[in-house]
Amino acid sequence: MNRKQRAIHIIALLMLSYAFFFYGIGDYSLKEPDEGRYAEIPREMNELQDYTVPHINYVRYFEKPPLLYWADALSFKVFGVNEWAFRFPNALCAFLCVLCLYIFIRRWFSEHMAFLSSIILITSFGFFSMARVVTTDMLFTFWLFLSLLSFYGFYREKKPFFIYLFYMAIAAATLTKGPVALILLGGTIFLFLLTEHNFRFIKEMKLIKGLAIYLLITLPWIIAISLREKEFLYFFFMDQHVLRFLTSKHKRSGPVYYFLPVLFGSMFPWSIFIPRAIANIWKTKELRLMLIWVLVVFAFFSVSGSKLPPYILPMFPPMAIILGYLFHEKWQSQASRSAEIIVYMIIFLVCGAGAFLVQISPLKAYITDMSGDAPAILKNLRLFSLYISFSSFAMLCLLFFKKFTQYSRIFIGLALFSIIVMMGLLFNLHVVDRLNTAKNIAMMINEQKTKADYIINYSGYDQTIPFYIKRGITVASYTGELEMGSKYEDAKHIFISEEEFFKLLSSDKKVLFVTKQKRLNKLQEMLPERIRLQGCQNDRCLGANY
Repeated sequence: MNRKQRAIHIIALLMLSYAFFFYGIGDYSLKEPDEGRYAEIPREMNELQDYTVPHINYVRYFEKPPLLYWADALSFKVFGVNEWAFRFPNALCAFLCVLCLYIFIRRWFSEHMAFLSSIILITSFGFFSMARVVTTDMLFTFWLFLSLLSFYGFYREKKPFFIYLFYMAIAAATLTKGPVALILLGGTIFLFLLTEHNFRFIKEMKLIKGLAIYLLITLPWIIAISLREKEFLYFFFMDQHVLRFLTSKHKRSGPVYYFLPVLFGSMFPWSIFIPRAIANIWKTKELRLMLIWVLVVFAFFSVSGSKLPPYILPMFPPMAIILGYLFHEKWQSQASRSAEIIVYMIIFLVCGAGAFLVQISPLKAYITDMSGDAPAILKNLRLFSLYISFSSFAMLCLLFFKKFTQYSRIFIGLALFSIIVMMGLLFNLHVVDRLNTAKNIAMMINEQKTKADYIINYSGYDQTIPFYIKRGITVASYTGELEMGSKYEDAKHIFISEEEFFKLLSSDKKVLFVTKQKRLNKLQEMLPERIRLQGCQNDRCLGANY
């Protein structure tokens, strides 16, 4: 492929990455609960100048390692404390996944396959979403993908640079989400070497130096926090990893097939080709490692007692490579006209009909019962729904034509469909801004916080509020994920009982409080002369006793 075509590919990838990962990431509010949590912890790190022990609402928080917090704390220092600075490291990791995929696949396979795989990754709905909503999973995905590529690079080329990069990346993954990184990579490498009949390769992996690199990166923080907090080791390793995997105590359980619909929806529209891609690659030795990784990640989280949709994000870059290989190999071939095409047609028929039916009165009434904001949101999304419906029906119609069933044309059609849908979402960021947030409540608090003696979250903890008001709040009749930190003596004043909360409301102290609307109604019945509504957002309301 000539330089001009390569330049076109690079420019296209840069433009799509900017549009889908970076554009407008500061234009919508932090989302409950994850973004509120992961933004407040680094904000407090900078304020307290404590980068060893994470705090949230000024309460110790040991659930995750600190690498994401450190990245955001640095971003806050450089760019200021705002939504854009918070989301920038996450978006950067998504872009680095694409960049690594493109560079390494071009190096080992071809420019064409690298470009197709990169487009598939960028335009997968789930990857696009997780690039714009911050959890630990995108940073974790980047480090795991880099470690996987580094291992494969060393296996192919035997260059020491790759194996040292492998150990550094797996250490960074451990500091992002814990020792699960070792389990996933260890299991993948074991199965890969088993299929290769090459366990002798382990001797070439510079294990002593690698262990030294890994420990040099991971141990300083573990030792530092363990010396300061004696409860850390048990809570972090046993409660947050062993028990999270073996039990459903964290109330995030699901059936063993939980991730099948998650994978289908998250990698849509490309997911309709996953069965074909896996069947096509099964005997392809050069990409066996990627397939094993996909299967290990999917199996591990499927049997885990704790399940959330973002957990399988580390599958996406290798799965994009597998799909890219399918389209690269069959670029000029014709897809089957039999049952497979009929399945694709049904899928786009459902997508088109579903987007249209959302605006039909009976379904609209059902959705309205789920959220008070639903009517306004549905009204704002009316054109977008019709836009999705039209795009889906257009894809359905194209599948009737034999010429369109050539893999090259299908790829272009799916890529355009995905780009069109994602651009529609970007143009509706004002709607996204209203969902799953308490920002407006926090802005109301900011107008009155100098007058109030107490700012209280009653029977819940809204994670986005402390970030926006830049101070801690008292939590009444609730601990939730703050339970462990609430046991420390210096955190006792942050938590009060329901009885203490009622006493404060009846006292001469000025109290601002946030609670669900149904609880506010009960408080108004109990204290009709004292409770005044200040405003509501979604199902949360701000009340005051003055």
